[in-house]
Amino acid sequence: MSSLTTYSTCYMCTDDCPITVVSDGDEVLSIDHPECIRASAMLEQRTSPLRLTRPRIRSHLTDAWREVSWDEALSVSVQRLEEIRERHGPASVAFMAGFTKEVRPYLERLAHSFGSPHYLTESSCCFGAGSIAAAVTLGEEYRYYLGPSRERYPETRCRLVWSKNPAHSRLPYEQHHLMTEASRVPTIVVDPRRTPLAEVAHLHLRLRPGTDGALAHGLAHVILEENLEDGEFLKLFAYGLDRYREYVRRFTPEETAQITGVAPEAIVAAARLYATTRPGQTTISASSTTHHSNGFQNHRAILLLSALCGNLDVAGGNRPWGHRLTEASIDLSSEEVGRLGPPLGSDRFPLFVERYGEGQAMVLADAIEAGEIRAVFGIGMNVMMWPNSGRLRRALSSLDFFSVADFFPTPTVDLATTFFPAATHLERQALVVSGDGTVRYRPAAVPPLADARGDTELVFQLAAHLGLGALFWGGDIHASYTDRLRGIGLSFRDLPRDGHPVQVELDLPPERAYLEEGFGTPTGKVEFVSTALEKAGYAGLPEYREPEWSPVSTPDLVKEYPLVLTSGARSANYTHSQGRQLETLRSREPEPLLQLNPADAEVRGIHDSDMVSLLSPVGAITLKARVTEEVSAGVVHAPHGWAGADVNEVIPDEG
Repeated sequence: MSSLTTYSTCYMCTDDCPITVVSDGDEVLSIDHPECIRASAMLEQRTSPLRLTRPRIRSHLTDAWREVSWDEALSVSVQRLEEIRERHGPASVAFMAGFTKEVRPYLERLAHSFGSPHYLTESSCCFGAGSIAAAVTLGEEYRYYLGPSRERYPETRCRLVWSKNPAHSRLPYEQHHLMTEASRVPTIVVDPRRTPLAEVAHLHLRLRPGTDGALAHGLAHVILEENLEDGEFLKLFAYGLDRYREYVRRFTPEETAQITGVAPEAIVAAARLYATTRPGQTTISASSTTHHSNGFQNHRAILLLSALCGNLDVAGGNRPWGHRLTEASIDLSSEEVGRLGPPLGSDRFPLFVERYGEGQAMVLADAIEAGEIRAVFGIGMNVMMWPNSGRLRRALSSLDFFSVADFFPTPTVDLATTFFPAATHLERQALVVSGDGTVRYRPAAVPPLADARGDTELVFQLAAHLGLGALFWGGDIHASYTDRLRGIGLSFRDLPRDGHPVQVELDLPPERAYLEEGFGTPTGKVEFVSTALEKAGYAGLPEYREPEWSPVSTPDLVKEYPLVLTSGARSANYTHSQGRQLETLRSREPEPLLQLNPADAEVRGIHDSDMVSLLSPVGAITLKARVTEEVSAGVVHAPHGWAGADVNEVIPDEG
C-alpha cells in the first residue's frame, strides 16, 4: 500500500516550497509541486546514472578513486584530520558548507567542537554583504531587508526594483506580482540587462555594471535638490544627513549620466516618480549589487533611498523582518567559540566576521597559500563560487587533506581526496523552520540509494569518530531538533511525522515601530554616515568608487579588453551550478550562452551560435555566442555555474 508523505522542500533551492510526495516506501510514485521545473527534476536527481552513491578515497589527485565503505572513509578522514590538528593545530582546518543549507548548524558545531574557528559558508559572497550593509545603515531589524519582493502590499503605489529579475528567479516566475502588476503600479527597473521585468516597467535605467552607487546618489541628488524628501522623518530619524547631502551634491544628473550611462532625463524622471508616488517599495537582489569591488557601499546607497522618502516600516513600503521566526543556536557558547581564535578573514573583514558570526570564505586561497589552512572538510562546496576560481583550484589541490560531500562529480569533487555521497532531498530528513512561522519535520520519503547518507548524518558520524559524540546528542538527531526549537515553545514530539506544518503565531510589530524604539543602530537613527563603519576604519558615507576594473579606473586595459562583463543572472532551470547533469533541465538550457550586443558582434565578425573566447587578465573561457539587444553595446553577459565555462575564472579576486 502506498503511503502519502507531505513535506516542505525545493529542489536545489532554499525557498522550502510545499511539495507532496507519494511513495510506496522504496520508490517515489509521484511529486506534486508548484510550477517549478527543478522540482520535477528531483526524481531524475535521485536515479541519475551520473550520481555518485559510494564513498571514495585516494591518496593523491593523480591516483584513481577507490570505492570504500563508510567506516573506512570516516576512519581515513578522522586519521588525517587528527594528524593535521596535532602537527599544525586545529585552526589549520576549515569547515565549509555550500548548498544545501540544512546541515549548517551542525557543521558549525562540529568545526568549533574540533577546535577550529574557521566555519565558512557561501554567504561570504551571497547574502552576507547586503545583510550587514542593511544592519549598519538601518539597524539589525532590517538585516532581512533584501526580501521585499516576497511581500506584496496593496498599498504600494510605486516600485523601485534594483537588479532583480523575478521572471527567471522567483516563483511563480512570469506570474510574479512584480511582473503582473507593473502596468498598474509604476515600476522603475535598474538593471544592465533588458530583462522581462524591464520590458514591462514604466522606466528602465540601464546602467553600466558596477555603477549602482553613483546612480543611487544621482537619484538622491534630484530628490534633495527638489525638496522631494520626507523632511519630517529625516529631521527626527536621520544621522549624518548634512554630510550625505553635501556628498551627493556632486552627483548631478549630467555627472551621474557620464558615470552610469543612464540619460540625465531618465534619472530625473525616476527620482521624481519614486519620491512623489508614496508609499514606494524598494526590491533589491540579495547579492548582485554587492558583487563589485565597491558593492557594499553601493548597496548602502540604494538602501538610503527608502529612508530619504519615508518608505521605511510602512505598509506599501519596506517593513523590517524583525518578526521572523528564528530557531535557537546549537553552537558552543560564545565564550568557548571566542577562545578558539580569530575566524578566517577577521583582519581584512572584521565587520563581516563580527556581524555574521562566521569566517570570510573569500580569503581561503590566501590562507592556503600562506600555509595557514592545511585541510578543508566541505559539504556541498562549489569552487566555481569564488572569483578567480582558477587560483582557488590550484590552492585546494595543494592541501594535505580535502574532503567533499555531494551528489555528482563536480569541479570541486575533482580536487578532493575523500568523497562522501550525499542523500537527496527525497532521501533525507530535516527540520525546516521558516521565517513566516511555519515549522515542519520533513521525513525522508524514500531511503537513500546505495551508500548515500544525509549531510546531518555524515556530521554526526564524523563527530562520533572524532570522539565528540557526546556533544552531538549521543547520535540522536531528533533530540537536536528539540534543542533547535527551544524558545519557540515546541519540541520534536510536537511535529507531525508526515511533514504537515505547525504554525507558530508571530506577534507582528506595529507600523513605524521606530517612533517608540528608534532604529537598531548606535545612534538609534538611520545612519547616512555609519558610525560602525567609521569605528572599524572605513568610510562612514556610502562613497562611490569605480570598480577595480573599468574603462575609467583601468584605461590602459581598454584597448586589449574593451568590453564590460556582467554575470550572475538567474535561470528558472538551475540554481547556481546545480542540475547541469540532469536531462530534464539540460534539455531546456543545454549550454552556456555569451550575450553580446549586435553592434559589438558586427565589429568582431561574430554571428549567433559562434564559439567565442572570453578573456580577461586573469583567465579565459569559451562559450557560444548569443547576439541580442538584451545587453547594451559595450557590455557582455556570461552565465555562472557552468563547469568547463566557469565565468569566475575571468573575474579578479582583489579589490
